[in-house]
Amino acid sequence: MIVKNLNGTSDSPKCPCKTWIKHWANYTGVSPGLCAVSDCSKEAAEGAHVQLKGVDDNSWYIIPLCKEHNGKHGQELTISNHTKLVPVTSRYNCGS
Repeated sequence: MIVKNLNGTSDSPKCPCKTWIKHWANYTGVSPGLCAVSDCSKEAAEGAHVQLKGVDDNSWYIIPLCKEHNGKHGQELTISNHTKLVPVTSRYNCGS
């Protein structure tokens, strides 16, 4: 699966989870583990804002990435097909 790492989203409104990586973990019910980028063995330390490439979907999603890959703003990344995509809009349901 290919995603585009969005640029300039770190100031977007957060939810009661406080960080996007915690939001991803709370929403999915699993620990982030390793970076979602295929063949990356680094710890997923940040929740990254991404959009899917090659599909008719302009939604923003959160995925777990290592700091290095999350720093690649505006770039396309190949991620595992098993990565759970958490809609950014789901922040409205946090704490409820």
